[in-house]
Amino acid sequence: MTPSERVLGWDLLRGLCAVAVACYHLLLWQDVAALHSFGSYGVYMFFVLSGASLAYTYGPRIAAHGFSLGDFLWVRYLRLAPLYLALMAVVLPWKLLKEGATADLALTYLLNAALVFGFYNPSTHAVLVGGWSLGIEVIYYLLFPGLMLSFRWRGLAWAVFGVLLVVQATWIVATLGQATGYAHNAQAYHQAPAFAAYFMGGCLMGVAKRQGVFKNLPLNRGLAGLVAGFALLLVVNPVQQGDELTGWRGVLLFGLCFALVHLAGRLNLTGRMASVARTLGDATYGVYLLHPVVFFSLTFVVLPRLGIASPGSWTTPGRLLLAAMVLLTAFALALVSEKYFEKPLRALGKRWLCVA
Repeated sequence: MTPSERVLGWDLLRGLCAVAVACYHLLLWQDVAALHSFGSYGVYMFFVLSGASLAYTYGPRIAAHGFSLGDFLWVRYLRLAPLYLALMAVVLPWKLLKEGATADLALTYLLNAALVFGFYNPSTHAVLVGGWSLGIEVIYYLLFPGLMLSFRWRGLAWAVFGVLLVVQATWIVATLGQATGYAHNAQAYHQAPAFAAYFMGGCLMGVAKRQGVFKNLPLNRGLAGLVAGFALLLVVNPVQQGDELTGWRGVLLFGLCFALVHLAGRLNLTGRMASVARTLGDATYGVYLLHPVVFFSLTFVVLPRLGIASPGSWTTPGRLLLAAMVLLTAFALALVSEKYFEKPLRALGKRWLCVA
């Protein structure tokens, strides 16, 4: 997506989702709070935003028969791979220490380097925390051109969304609806069918945005709506992990994801708010991948070497301070990585294959 094609409201929401997921992890790992709704739906909105952004950007090219699947997949690989591969190398010593230099580890690294681990149980084959969603995302990239073809026939795209919604609901019931609960069925649940309706729904929103269906909202109303949406995620957060995905919570929060993406797509951000949205958008991917690496590096490497007790023995304010420090560090590293590492590599990779 070129700068002129960026939907800044979606950049803003994407950044807020990354912060929500990071807060979920950093508070959960320190036994401060269990914000399950932030952790789950922060990621699910990524799927909606991905479908929306791709459809908004590539929809006209597909309609004009100017779309190349090979170029598209190469560009998407360049977007995901540089930082992912770099962090795979960072955590490799820890993986070797924990698992040893086994054939299974080599296969896992090979699948992750090619970003095809989504076909091999992504929740167990992802090298990085949160990486499971990227494995599933790549599957949606492969399906994306076919999904977009459905827009050529009136009503077919909505029919495809309906079918995928049934598939998604059936998958959730078949996995999380088991008496053994979320803990025993999480691996079976985290597969591409569980989130397909989010991605296709995002495609519908991206096409609608490109067609001018979205009308701008006053900034104060739009921002208030985003705040209210994330507040609702907190209000309905369940005690038991997995309960946010089923029953009335599952229905409510599924709809909330689309409501927030729709709302963000109607924001007309200018001036300072536009700069904030771009910054959050640029940092999103890095924050998502870096915050676990920063946290575990601090807690298992840096703090012990400094003779500082484990955060598990700290007071709650101390743990909150650590979470804030990790988040800020991840944010700063994400911006540096995007500007000086990821963006230059993307440009080089595109020039190499003469991809626009």
